[in-house]
Amino acid sequence: MRVSEAIASRRSMRMFKSNPVPRADLEWMISTASRAASNGNLQPWRLNVTSGKARERLSAAIQKAIDGNDHGPGAEYDVYPRKFTEPYDSRRKTVGKQLYGILGIGKGDAAGMARQMRKNYDFFDAPVGMILSVDRGMGNGQWVDCGIFLDQLMLLAREKGLHTCPQAAFSRFQHVVRRELGIPDNEVVICGLAVGYADPDAVPNNLITERAPIGDFTHWHEG
Repeated sequence: MRVSEAIASRRSMRMFKSNPVPRADLEWMISTASRAASNGNLQPWRLNVTSGKARERLSAAIQKAIDGNDHGPGAEYDVYPRKFTEPYDSRRKTVGKQLYGILGIGKGDAAGMARQMRKNYDFFDAPVGMILSVDRGMGNGQWVDCGIFLDQLMLLAREKGLHTCPQAAFSRFQHVVRRELGIPDNEVVICGLAVGYADPDAVPNNLITERAPIGDFTHWHEG
C-alpha cells in the first residue's frame, strides 16, 4: 500500500469485528511508528496496549465509573478550544450532525447521544485498545511528536488491513485508566486508540468527513 493510499483510506471507524489482531502485527506497527520524527530524538510517547480480558476490564471499569457518576478530575488538558470561532465551530457541528444523522439519533436525543458516547469506552468493540500518554514534564513540542507517532500508527494499521479510531474521550476518565493500567502520576493520558478489523458496511463506518480545500489554509510565497 502506498502512503497516499493509506492516508486516503484512513478514517475513524466506530464498529469493529471481533477478529483478533496478531501480536506480531501490533509489534511491527509500534516498532515502525517509533521512527516518527521527534525533536531532539526525545521520543516522548508512552503506549499501553490492551487486548482480551485486559481490554475488557479497562472498558468495564470506565463504564462502572459512568454508572456511578465517578467522573473524577476529568481530562488534564483542553481537548477542544475553550472558545470556538469560525470556521472551526461549524466544522465540529457539521460532523456531529452527520454522525448522529446516519445513526438515526435525532436532535435533542440526549439519551441516544449518551449511548453512542459510551461506545467509545468499549473501543467500539475493537479487539485492541491502546492508550497514549506523555511525561507531564514535556512541552508543546513533545506533544507534537506524540501526534506524529499516533498518525504513524494509524497509517501503518492500514498497511496491515486494519482500521483505527483515535479517542480523546479516554482523557476524561484518565483517573480510571491510570488506576487500571498502572500509568504513573508523572504521565498525562492523551487519548485512546481502537485498533482492529472494521466492518466497511457498518452504518457508522460510512461517514467520510469533509476536508477544506488547500486554498483555505495554504499561503504560497514564491519568487
